[in-house]
Parts: sequence; C-alpha cells; structure tokens
Amino acid sequence: MVQYFTKDFFAELASRINADPEWAKKAGAVTTKLVLTCIDRNQSYLLDIQAGKVTSSDVPADTPADFKFEGAYDAWAILGRGEKDFQSLVISGKIKFRGSMPKMMAMMGQMNRLTLLAQQLPKEI
Repeated sequence: MVQYFTKDFFAELASRINADPEWAKKAGAVTTKLVLTCIDRNQSYLLDIQAGKVTSSDVPADTPADFKFEGAYDAWAILGRGEKDFQSLVISGKIKFRGSMPKMMAMMGQMNRLTLLAQQLPKEI
C-alpha cells in the first residue's frame, strides 16, 4: 500500500493507467500535461500524457502544463476516497483549476477514468 499524494502513489497510478484497456480506448489520442499540487504540503506532481501513455514525476508547482489543479490535502483526500468527484471539488472552490475549461470539459471522460483508477488504487490517506 502506498501513501496517498506521494511520488510512489503517482508512479503506481501511471503504471495502472497504462495497463488499463478502458483508458487505452478513451485516451489513446490524448496528449496533455496535468500538474496536481497539494498546497499545504508543498507537493506537486506532473502527469504527462503522450498519445495516451502516462508518466509521472514530482515537479515545482510553477512547472508549465496545460491544466493545473491546486488544493489542500483535505480536498485531495475527499477525491481519493471517492466522496466527491473532481468537477464538484472544482466548482465548490476546494480545488482550483487553471487552464482551458472547454478543453478540460472535452476530456471529462478521460479525467473520470483517471480519477476512478486513483480511487481504486490501495493507498493510505
């Protein structure tokens, strides 16, 4: 079991995403960069998606990306436990979003799959 929102967590998540046939169907043509930041722990991780293949790395919060999500650990934990989805946390302001909203809306199917796989991953929150 990995600790949630750590380098090991995102490495395991990338591995599971890349092995997921449903992700391959939904995201085979996706190329984008997401930076997820836990503001109260000063941790940021890049999910770099190139033609559907995902790699992860720890990065500075100001790393250039197509989409950036920032929130406190409590908000990320709510997402990780599946208590709320990404969209409701962004709408409520618990997780801040930066990037093109129309482009993100077009990727909701892929984002929902990514989130579901993250929620299913055995982790310590």
